[in-house]
Amino acid sequence: MPRLYNYAYEILSAEIKKLSKEDLTGEIGQKIVMKRLEKLRMQSGEPVKLEELRELIVDQYPTFSEKVLKEAIRENNPAGKTILLQLGGLAALGIAGLVWVANLPYPMIRKPVASVAPMVLLPSYISMDRNYREAIAKTEQADQLINKATSSADINLGTQRVAEAQRHLDGLPVWFLGYYPQRYCTFFSCSWKFTVDEFERARKRVGQIEAKAFQEKNAQKLLTEAENTITTAKQQYEQATTPTDKQQAIADWQAAIDKLEQIPPATLAGKMVKPKLAATKRDFQKEAGLAEGSKRSFTFMEVAKQFGNLALKSSATRLIALITAFC
Repeated sequence: MPRLYNYAYEILSAEIKKLSKEDLTGEIGQKIVMKRLEKLRMQSGEPVKLEELRELIVDQYPTFSEKVLKEAIRENNPAGKTILLQLGGLAALGIAGLVWVANLPYPMIRKPVASVAPMVLLPSYISMDRNYREAIAKTEQADQLINKATSSADINLGTQRVAEAQRHLDGLPVWFLGYYPQRYCTFFSCSWKFTVDEFERARKRVGQIEAKAFQEKNAQKLLTEAENTITTAKQQYEQATTPTDKQQAIADWQAAIDKLEQIPPATLAGKMVKPKLAATKRDFQKEAGLAEGSKRSFTFMEVAKQFGNLALKSSATRLIALITAFC
């Protein structure tokens, strides 16, 4: 370790600069003393003693303050401060550990502490209060978002809120049910007293909202898939060059319509698709009818073509037979 620590060096340096402005020694004396002090900073060993430090300075600054010298010597021994800081840190860590143990969710630990030093349990009281309030608030938000949704964004946000509500309910320990910390609630005006029945009702409500959210998300997925399939089928139908390709596009189109009809009408997706479904079916029936007519025309043309070829072959055969007979 250095013989002169930085903080002690700074104390001496400030005093030397101050005296240099007043003393005739001036800049030369300042450089000499600062060089000596710098050398001490570079040396390793025992911290410099008061007598040695005085000898290094007073030959250039005879009026150097004894008080400043002693202060520098006092600050040049950081080992004591380090030990005190370490002891303070250990003490704080020990206290934090005791508070943590006291706030564990075990009545056998909490009851004796609550009767003697209830404010030690303040962290867990705050946590319970926050979890209770957040569980109620998040459940209400999720209920509004899911059951009165107007868009898929509401469904997604409602799903997030119900997950948060469940997490806060999980943060309420079992012993908390029916528990009411009198002193804490006197200071912080809490109004929570969760009974077992209330807790079960809250969990049941959260479960119902989760089920509803799951159904809504599945319905949204069906709607998205069906709409994408219909769009693709329409494009394939318009670009088809053969009746076979058109029939395949129509089959995909019909499958997508069937999927739309599977969406539960009570869901947001079901309500959204209801006014679109009739128009989608009408477009499908129109295009399917045209495709069927086109197929029939194509079939008729093929039959006529084959009949013509057959007639041509028959006429040629008769002509050859007549020529042969004549010859």
